[in-house]
Amino acid sequence: MAKDFSRAFYHSAEWAQARDAALTRDAHLCQHCLKRGDITPAVMVHHIKELSPSNVDDPDIATNPDNLVSLCDRCHKQVHGWIRQGATRQGFGFDSDGNLVPLD
Repeated sequence: MAKDFSRAFYHSAEWAQARDAALTRDAHLCQHCLKRGDITPAVMVHHIKELSPSNVDDPDIATNPDNLVSLCDRCHKQVHGWIRQGATRQGFGFDSDGNLVPLD
């Protein structure tokens, strides 16, 4: 989710080009899953060094391919700490594809 300071950047042609280049470089696969031997489509490009108000206009951070990695939604959420591995609501778990399912 874009923060107010980065909203314009994420709608720019520069970001679109950098994002497309990173996805192409990474064969549209989640690089974190790939390291575990899993083949998962990447749905986003993550900044390794997070964007901030002070660096959003710095091309060495914002659009540098070395600062970008293609990730699936689950890995992106894990990187940001939005979900914890194995943490679910009571009565639910994750199936082998990472989908939240009710436990029987």
